[in-house]
Amino acid sequence: MKIVIIGNGPAAISAAETLRAQDQGCEIVMLSQEKVPFYSPCPLAEYVEGSVCRERLFLRDADFYARNAINIRYGSPVRRIEPSARRVWSGDEAVAYDRLLIASGSRAFVPPIPGLAGARGVFELKTLDDAEAILRRLAFARRAVVVGSGFIGLEATQALVRRGLEVTLLEAREHVLPAMLDSEMAALVERRLVEHGVRVRTGCAVERILEGADGVRAVIADGDEIPCELLVCAAGVRADLSILEGSGIASERGILVDAWMRTNVEHIFAAGDVIERPDAPEKNRVAPNWPNAVSSGRIAAYNMLGIDRRHPGLEAVNVVRVFDMPIASFGVQTGETCLRWQDGAGAVRKVLLESGRVAGGQLIGEINGAGVLHEMMKKGTAVERFGTHLVHPGFGYIHTMEPLRAVKWA
Repeated sequence: MKIVIIGNGPAAISAAETLRAQDQGCEIVMLSQEKVPFYSPCPLAEYVEGSVCRERLFLRDADFYARNAINIRYGSPVRRIEPSARRVWSGDEAVAYDRLLIASGSRAFVPPIPGLAGARGVFELKTLDDAEAILRRLAFARRAVVVGSGFIGLEATQALVRRGLEVTLLEAREHVLPAMLDSEMAALVERRLVEHGVRVRTGCAVERILEGADGVRAVIADGDEIPCELLVCAAGVRADLSILEGSGIASERGILVDAWMRTNVEHIFAAGDVIERPDAPEKNRVAPNWPNAVSSGRIAAYNMLGIDRRHPGLEAVNVVRVFDMPIASFGVQTGETCLRWQDGAGAVRKVLLESGRVAGGQLIGEINGAGVLHEMMKKGTAVERFGTHLVHPGFGYIHTMEPLRAVKWA
């Protein structure tokens, strides 16, 4: 059997390793848009700030592919999928497959702001190439603007501050981390940013980018001109669906897959940041994160080989660290009941309940147990018996199994 994998990220690698562990004889061809071995994009901001060296980004060495009999083709972006002929097109080359896995990941979203796309000195922070381009720009940049305050935007802001730049953070919505936090919790994060010299402007729409002889020179936002020599566009990511045109593969925000990672087209599977699947009966969602990529890649591999495995559902816990302050969130931002804990030193935890069950959580400063709370939300566990102990940072799996009288709370 010949299996073609589009991508070289965590979903692709997880699938390839599972395939090889289960079947020593299948042919694996991996088509990678990038030109380097598998690396983690998670510490790219730390690479920019200088706290992580380039070598530590790579999670597999260059010989990994040969050792596992994986035919890796670097710099081979796929342009088109032709299911009727069971082949994909990479440039002018047609690559045949018996099973196809689309693990092409996500791409940075660039808003249609005049002057933004293509301006020198304007970057995303999604790939290693992006990070290295930013590092080159640091040779003469002294002021930076970051557009967007999601986790990539905040990580980029922190990196540039630690590189000694004056940084302005622009967010079109009313507070930072709008997808993760409510306004009260976001205010704690904004205060942390300001304490480290960041100029934060929320509810601030970017109108256009001004370019000079050396590239970007200013941003016009709400009528104000903000000088800068470097701009990071962190306006979010989107599933990369560019190769689907004409393929018949169903998609909405992502490629639609079932619990076996099958698309609607026979012999074609998808995994990782590019997928959309039900993780609750009433809705579909895209949840681009590392654990989902690894688990969905593994499940896809089993099912491509005819080994029945179901995916348990996407994880949707978001975690970021802002100037050493950890933040985690999941689920809804409002609920029937809000349990609250704080230590008086800046740490605040909220757990939202609906009908006696966990519906969401926001944790700042103390994020221990976020995974436990999220798992209880996924399972629909009745939590009323735990009372306010549920929101305490010491709450963990053991407390779901032992009588509360046996638990000591610090």
